[in-house]
Amino acid sequence: MVTTFPLEELRPLPIRVRPRPSETTDSFVSRLARANHLKPSHLHGILTGPPLSFGKPHFDRLATLAGSSPEILQRTLTNAGSLLLCIKPSPERRPAENAQAQLFFEIQRDAAGRGLTVRTLADRHHVSRRTVRRALAAPQPRTHEVIRRRVRATDPVKELINPLIEEGLTIKEIWDRLVDEHNIALSRTALSRYFRTHQLDRNREPHPLPALTF
Repeated sequence: MVTTFPLEELRPLPIRVRPRPSETTDSFVSRLARANHLKPSHLHGILTGPPLSFGKPHFDRLATLAGSSPEILQRTLTNAGSLLLCIKPSPERRPAENAQAQLFFEIQRDAAGRGLTVRTLADRHHVSRRTVRRALAAPQPRTHEVIRRRVRATDPVKELINPLIEEGLTIKEIWDRLVDEHNIALSRTALSRYFRTHQLDRNREPHPLPALTF
């Protein structure tokens, strides 16, 4: 059971953790929790609160506990959903040119409003500083050129989820295990949908094959 903590009663945690450039919010919450000997799922519960104790963390609460400001965290941390955005491949470009367009887009995305140095961007993307400068000088992609990858949030982790469902765990218990053991914080909607689909598939009786007649 998650205890309700009013925002005005929250205080910075004893051990501070600095957010890494373009780190996801879930990763930062997990590092902050472990540094202070807390379960990440428990800290997530404080950051969201009932009834959705495994929803999206509130930045004002996270900033208070981290001893930072919401503006700094919003500028530094990356929304995991934005990592699914990509440049639509063009048949008029060669594969190498499409790959470069995607790389430039990712560099521009990480640099936008975050104050990251060229060196930091180069290290993050494993490219030279010259490549980073070329990316930052390149034109921004137009809206119709940016698409979202068609990847369900549960696809990469279904092999972790299935055994937990078979153990008879609830959705909340599964979410806690994913966060505490694998640093994975799925949305309530995505996990609930996958849970229900898995239950239906498991309970659906196979239809007997019709008898063959000759």
